[in-house]
Amino acid sequence: MLPNYQIHDRIYADIKAKGWPGWGGADRIAQASSLINRLFAHDCVPTSGKVLDLGCGEGNYTRILHKRGYEVTGVDVSQQAIDWAREKSAALGDNIEYFVRDLSQPGVLHGMNFDLVVDGNCFHCIIGEDRITFLENVHVALNKNGIFFISSLCSNHDEDEVREAHGQPYRHLRSVKNMMAELKSVGFEILDHQIYERETNNHITFHVRKNEKPKLKN
Repeated sequence: MLPNYQIHDRIYADIKAKGWPGWGGADRIAQASSLINRLFAHDCVPTSGKVLDLGCGEGNYTRILHKRGYEVTGVDVSQQAIDWAREKSAALGDNIEYFVRDLSQPGVLHGMNFDLVVDGNCFHCIIGEDRITFLENVHVALNKNGIFFISSLCSNHDEDEVREAHGQPYRHLRSVKNMMAELKSVGFEILDHQIYERETNNHITFHVRKNEKPKLKN
């Protein structure tokens, strides 16, 4: 069964209508410093330059990185999320570019270039073979030796798990071993990873560097 990535558009419309400040409500927004601290825990992260925030939602992380002096762009599959992010940035006077892209589709980031790409809990929303396309899009958009930071749910055992919402695939929780294989197959060098154990699933962060994509053997 094919995933329905537009489910996120409905969710963002619902949470905005409820008066929540963003995905997961006020408690989730208040925890933003946790991801930022994990991002900057490795000295490979550039201290300036162009940054792409994947699955930016209403732009919370995007705005935090903008305040740190980066030239930041936010991208999300949800038009509702991007409209909301633009509203918030305009109200604050922040000069941040946001655009809608489905990163499960090939070539959607061609012509763009970034020194750092940040995935704040987007990767586990990408299902099946779309995950390689997602990673290839990131690889193309990164400058040489650029850094990709991933914060994602993952399986807490050796097998992958796909969870559904409304009868369609919604979350793909890969094993750590399989996540590493995905990253290496596209041409990323894994510099660091940290696992945060939970009861029903784990959370993982990666710092990876762009290398040349491996050439297929004849």
